[in-house]
Formats: sequence, structure tokens, C-alpha cells
Amino acid sequence: MLALCGVLAACSQPQETTVPKETLSPEQMLGKIRAQSEVGDEVVFQAMPDEVIVDLRQRAQSAEQIGEFAKARDLLDAALAINGNDPEVLQLRAELAIRQKTWSEAVVLARKSYTSGAKLGHLCRRNWLTVHYAQLAQGQALPEQELARHLADCTVLPPARM
Repeated sequence: MLALCGVLAACSQPQETTVPKETLSPEQMLGKIRAQSEVGDEVVFQAMPDEVIVDLRQRAQSAEQIGEFAKARDLLDAALAINGNDPEVLQLRAELAIRQKTWSEAVVLARKSYTSGAKLGHLCRRNWLTVHYAQLAQGQALPEQELARHLADCTVLPPARM
């Protein structure tokens, strides 16, 4: 009888243990997204800025820094009413959506920013990281290799000069 129990125990399936996914707060996600600064001498294209949009964007960033998130959202929405395809404003609005845990909105805005932008530099990297973290929060993160490829595609270094 004891031998039979031993054989059955050896053949039984171990109980599945679920390992919780690493969960980040929206603030931690934003820290990782916004840490994507310029990479040395990379090639970056920037269109001539509209001064009204630049002012609204700067005021929104100031409002966000002091915790006035609704005001920041309203200022960015006002900028988007002027130019609904401004990639920097779209990305900032996507980052506010991360803060507000409106994950689907963050993905849509970051993808629109990417489509509207130059697809190079820190803004491009922020676009893809926003998509990644918003999808991660929904249990649908980009595969690591795909994310790495997108981030690498965002960085174009100029040719070495002799």
C-alpha cells in the first residue's frame, strides 16, 4: 500500500503556483517612459514649433508637476484642438492617460503620436514604452524582442566623421 502511494505521488502533477507579474504604479511607468532622453549625437527631426502650442504644452507640464492633472489634461486638449497631430502633445496626453490608468486611451494616443512624428529619437522611444506599459497593465505587453527592436529603430546615429 505504501509503495502504491509512492508511485501515485511520483506521477501526480505538481500544483501550479502563479507568479504575480511585476506591477508598476503609473508613476513608476512614467519614470521609465520619461527617462528616455537624447542619446548623444543621434539623428532627430523636429518641425518648427507653433508658439501657442509650445506655451500650452509648457503650462500643462507645469500643472502636472504640481499635481493639477485635470488642468494639465485641459491644456493639452486645447493644444490638440489647434493641431490634433502634434506628436509631442499627443505623447504628453498619452502619458497623462497612463497616470489616470486609462490604458486604452494611452495606447491610442501614443500610437497616433508615433504615426504623426518623425519616428526617431526620445519621442519615438517614449511612444513605444507608453504602448508597452499601457498594454502591460492590461495583460497584453509587447514581447520583449519586439519592444527592443522598436526602441532600437528609434535611435539612428550619424555616420562617423574622419
